Amino acid sequence: MSRDHALTEKYLERIGGRLLGPVHRSEAGRASYGDAYAPRPVFLSAAKTEALHRDLEVLRDALFRLPGLLFDGDLAAFARANGMEDVQVRAIECASAGVPNPPTSMGRADLYQDRTGFRLMEFNMGGTIGFELDICRGFLEDPEFSRFAAEEGLQHVHSLSEQVRTVRAEMGLAPDARPFVAHVEWPRHFAVNEPYMSAMCKRWGDHGLEARPCHVGQLERRDGRLWLEDRPIDIVYRQFLMEDLLSDDADALMEPLLGALEDGEVRMFTSLESELYGSKASLAMLSDRAHRHLFSQEELDVIDRLLPWTSPVTSGPVILEDGTETSLLDHAMAEQHELILKPTLLHGGQGVVPGWSSDVSSDQWRKLLLDAMDGPYVLQRRIHPVPEPFPEPDGGSRPWIVSWGVVMMACGHGGFFTRSAPAEAGKDVLNHFQGALVGSGFQVGPSPRRHEVPGG
Repeated sequence: MSRDHALTEKYLERIGGRLLGPVHRSEAGRASYGDAYAPRPVFLSAAKTEALHRDLEVLRDALFRLPGLLFDGDLAAFARANGMEDVQVRAIECASAGVPNPPTSMGRADLYQDRTGFRLMEFNMGGTIGFELDICRGFLEDPEFSRFAAEEGLQHVHSLSEQVRTVRAEMGLAPDARPFVAHVEWPRHFAVNEPYMSAMCKRWGDHGLEARPCHVGQLERRDGRLWLEDRPIDIVYRQFLMEDLLSDDADALMEPLLGALEDGEVRMFTSLESELYGSKASLAMLSDRAHRHLFSQEELDVIDRLLPWTSPVTSGPVILEDGTETSLLDHAMAEQHELILKPTLLHGGQGVVPGWSSDVSSDQWRKLLLDAMDGPYVLQRRIHPVPEPFPEPDGGSRPWIVSWGVVMMACGHGGFFTRSAPAEAGKDVLNHFQGALVGSGFQVGPSPRRHEVPGG
């Protein structure tokens, strides 16, 4: 039994069902997740945490190299290959001035643990990722758990603090700078997300970032600056997504912001292009065996270790893990129960269809594949996660499935953010929007190495 599993058993014996979720639940957490918290945190040794983070850094750097490796540095061509529409490509090009290189260190890898180790489902990039909002601190409010954590050497990273340090570092802010930040959402999402955004802006203020929530339609450009009402904006913190730019009114809404970005009147965290590297299509580019000669041996080892076979849904031939070339449609029909169909750019499980779902017949699967053919979709090999025991109120336990979100920040490892559900519930996709419970995790042992963060 690994140390992580042994610690879980010890936790269940000592804490068990007495503590079902964090004691303290922050305003930002309540606004984002309500009371949908998992009953316990997860545990991972510091050595495994550091090794996993190191692998993810290698994978992320390989993703950042894709435009140069495959498209001769043409960002627009890379965007189109990711399924972006013309309006999105134009926005990326207009907003590319002043973008850091690489575009950001902030991201979250979503993984399952199968019998071989961690396996990657998605790699989300940029400031719109969800992360742990005081969940670990909430568990530590319980005196018995706090003693348990001290005895077992449990450590955690406070993701919100590292988020602010990452903003400061990537926006080139001096340690004592107090910029005005506009936290910007898309108009049709603003009413729903405003409570969360207000809570986040309040927390950022505690860390020296004066911030105000708004939507992109409230931004105005005048006198060589971008304004929110009577305040000139130093930094736009982008909450809206690339998919929002497909709205009919997107050109008019984005004109002030894009013009200000193009002329260097404001900076944005994070850039529009950062979402390209978090696209499932980019993962398919890494997985494509025809591209293996472009990567270092270290990169290939990480790709093979973390990334399941991922392929664009193409009418042409594909190469399988063993080097066999075959028709994608034929392979997908034969392996329906071991494949999952995903849109390249949508989030929150939208449009995802597991081939193994009892709701998807063979005929329906074929139709889905034909409809997706040569469009913005990928197929990915199924991951079979190993269940973990979670406590029950009566003191027993039952198996749950855990999606591990491993957060990355300028400091390095930025904490854990989990989504989980009972295995018997049979949830094919684990996310908050479809009923999964959110949680976090602790490293067991000394904290992983941290990068120096300029201005942090």
